[in-house]
This record gives sequence, C-alpha cells and structure tokens, in this order.
Amino acid sequence: MFDIGMGELALIGLLALFVLGPKRLPEVARMAGLWVGRMRRFIASVKEDFDQELQTEELADLRNLQDEISETRQLIQRSSSEALDRLQREVDAPPQGKPAEKPRRRNSPSRARTSKRKKTVARAKPSKKTTARKKDGGARKPRRR
Repeated sequence: MFDIGMGELALIGLLALFVLGPKRLPEVARMAGLWVGRMRRFIASVKEDFDQELQTEELADLRNLQDEISETRQLIQRSSSEALDRLQREVDAPPQGKPAEKPRRRNSPSRARTSKRKKTVARAKPSKKTTARKKDGGARKPRRR
C-alpha cells in the first residue's frame, strides 16, 4: 500500500524510540495497532455495504429483465397462436368466387389434336469411308507401316 521496505520500518522504529522514549513506545504502538485495526474494519464494512447495494441493484435489474422476457414470451405465444388460428380458418373455409380449373393432363385428347406435326429425324450423310467400303465389298485396306 505505502511501499515501505524493512529498512524504512527500522528507521521509523528508531526515530519513535528516540522521540517517545522506551516507556511510552509500547503504549503508542498498541494504540497505533488499535487504530489500524479499526480502520481496516471500517473499510471492510464500507466495502461490504457497497457490494450488498450493488448486488441488490443487480438483482432488481435481473428481475426486471426476467419480467420483460416473460412478457415477450407471452406476446410471441399469443401472436403465433393467432396466426395459427387464422391459417387454420383459411384452410377450413370454403373457396370463394370462381373455382380453380383443374390442370390438364399431358395425354389428354385436346392436346393430341393440336400436335399433329411429325417429328423429322435428321439423317446423317454417309461419309466417304463408308461408301468406299461398300464399293470394295466391305473389305478394309491394309495399313501402311
């Protein structure tokens, strides 16, 4: 705390011995010890009171936060249940207005009438090699090495 070393304490003790004398030095040391003890207890009690106040404030803040969380949870539950009820009513309600048309199937007769086009297949022209083989009777020419 005060950063006093052993040599400094010995110097203070020697000065106190010279100033107060050997008879009064033990009484003064006892009184100084009592005052230091009282100061430590006072500081500890102030610290404890301060910590206790902080703890009560923190607990109050935590209680408020807990209340807000529970209110938010209830609000979310209410809104989700209302949305679910609304959706259930929409699903269960009969359709209004014109009924929706059924989608046509692919193999329906009306579709067959419209698609009378024939598909043309592109024929590949025979290459020169195949025509040359046909002329030779399908025999291959020997390779040159």
